[in-house]
Amino acid sequence: MDMLYKKLWQLHIMSLGGLLRWAECIMHEGFTLMALMRFAAHYYPDRTALVDGRDRFSYRELYEQSTNLSKELTAKHGLRSGMGVSMYCPNTAQSVIHLFALSRLGLKIKLMELDSAPDIDRRRVKMFFRSSNSSSLQFFKSSIFHSSSITTFTGGTSGNRHEATRPTSACQFLPPLFALLRVIGIDCYDSVFMPLPLFHGFGLATIIVAFLMGKKVCIMSHFDSDEALDIIRQERVEVLTLVPAMLARLWQRDGAESMMQSVRCIISGGDRLDRKWVDTTRCHLGDVLYNLYGTSEAGFFMIATPGDLSGCDEIPIGRPIDGVKCRVEADGALWVRGGWAMKGLRHRWQNTGDLVHKSDDGLYYHRGRADRMVVCGGENVYADHVESVVGEHPDVAAAVVYPVPDTSFGTVLHADVEVVPHSILTPEALQEWLQPRLARAERPHHISFRTITLLDTGKKKRQN
Repeated sequence: MDMLYKKLWQLHIMSLGGLLRWAECIMHEGFTLMALMRFAAHYYPDRTALVDGRDRFSYRELYEQSTNLSKELTAKHGLRSGMGVSMYCPNTAQSVIHLFALSRLGLKIKLMELDSAPDIDRRRVKMFFRSSNSSSLQFFKSSIFHSSSITTFTGGTSGNRHEATRPTSACQFLPPLFALLRVIGIDCYDSVFMPLPLFHGFGLATIIVAFLMGKKVCIMSHFDSDEALDIIRQERVEVLTLVPAMLARLWQRDGAESMMQSVRCIISGGDRLDRKWVDTTRCHLGDVLYNLYGTSEAGFFMIATPGDLSGCDEIPIGRPIDGVKCRVEADGALWVRGGWAMKGLRHRWQNTGDLVHKSDDGLYYHRGRADRMVVCGGENVYADHVESVVGEHPDVAAAVVYPVPDTSFGTVLHADVEVVPHSILTPEALQEWLQPRLARAERPHHISFRTITLLDTGKKKRQN
């Protein structure tokens, strides 16, 4: 605990001067994200805050532009505290500026991706605004909102989104910051690469925590492995925050090792992490990979360290962070309780929907989604487990396993498989390799080779 306080003091978050500065920022900006930006602009005014392609913004510039935009939006549209706004935002610097400007006004913000956001009730729309960078804002009557909040959307694994709402106060991001400081030592690094979308909780938390520490954040509007490697190399990025499918795509590119030599920490979360990419990362970069686990509703609440990942045959999802309670029911269902949950669920037990196993040393292991259990030939089968085994083949880059109707067995499993470049693997050879590793009911009846589609969140798109 003394080490954590020392880190918080060095970051000005808990020093006497820092506490006085926090009070000043809150007096001017309220309990909003702009209080955080004002705080960062005071301590790191000329430090690079955000890199978006060729555009760079210092902390002073981000604060000034966000402040000016909030005044402009108020003058043009009469915005006031208590109103709601749905913000369709690509991952751009202007979207970040809009986010802080809207927070400054005390609005209730919903962050969405333009092409896949839920339908909006047009009868409640009060006005429409489109900025020059193609970010879109829709403002709603204040009657549909009751308190200040920021809502992010989970992409799930099927692409069906649902909401997770939290207050806009920067204090809401302190629990994950404490865990990242204590377990990962995130304060030791200067630059972060964040290809995750802002509308997803993992992406939003990454950028807020990085700004709180005065780090340089590099973003990109759509994940592309070649472009990502160029950014990592050119900006000498030290920390990567991504989902496992993104990590797999990076390691499949020629020359990836040389382009990632600056990387000292990789934080993976949001999906299952395969052993092959853990071993590849350790071989080329050393013990730099951390596995995070959480849900959109509960936030992230487990971390597996490089030692945890290298010391087990199976990849663990981690141990609970301080302040979080977990329990495993008789059926394997994982329940969690903590203060970093969405509105309405803070400090309340909630079912994650995941099935897990807890080892004697306190590590948790993912067994699959409870709602992805299917009956094949009269036997219970978990598609997540089959997908994990398929992914262990050295020539498999990614796999998606899902149930399909069958006239003989009722339901069977189908596997879509993406192979690594230059592979000569065939579906028949893969079936033969799987035979001793899976029970008969678990083995896919059909295997198709194709490129796996990634959602905007970077997760693999699965069939409904």
